[in-house]
Amino acid sequence: MNLFENSLIHSSKISDTILGLVSNYLGIIWMIKVTKNEFRFCFKPVNKSQHELILGWIHQPHINEWLHGEGLSNTIKDIDQFLNDGEPWATHWIAYDNETPFAYLITSEIEKSEEYPDDAVTLDLFICRLDYIGKGLSVQMIHEFILSQFSNAKIVLIDPEISNERAVHVYKKAGFEIIGEFIASWHPVPHYKMQLCIEMLKNKKC
Repeated sequence: MNLFENSLIHSSKISDTILGLVSNYLGIIWMIKVTKNEFRFCFKPVNKSQHELILGWIHQPHINEWLHGEGLSNTIKDIDQFLNDGEPWATHWIAYDNETPFAYLITSEIEKSEEYPDDAVTLDLFICRLDYIGKGLSVQMIHEFILSQFSNAKIVLIDPEISNERAVHVYKKAGFEIIGEFIASWHPVPHYKMQLCIEMLKNKKC
């Protein structure tokens, strides 16, 4: 084999290596792009500029049917604490469809105990924009919120009123299971305690 042939072979190997590296790079970029665009919705904590938006949302009749009295008062106070560097008991979120804010979510972490030895989070949520109600988006929103914000947690708990049949149906469809009943201190009517195992949700999405 002469020097020219050897150079051609060497150049061919280099080209193959470069093509392989480019292919791997493009594959990684594609994976990042898919991961980035995997979810329709995005979620951000409420900021001060959105205070009036949230207050307007939670005073709508379809929200006040289920959030009222002491529960509403406590929520308003906690929003103030959250936005003014106080000591809130919850984190307050807004869900966006592209750039459109349409839903309000509330989460809080549960201290580890004998009942909940692993990381557990409570969730409450409201579809606030009227033109987003009845679109069948709640289950997708719940799944995307949990997987994007609480993928390292173990359990999510939610506690709808038993009479809120629409919400209970949605939560069951999202994978929550009824694990008990209780009378809420902030609104003395029967509530369900419902639980979702995040690992099961992850496996379902695989």
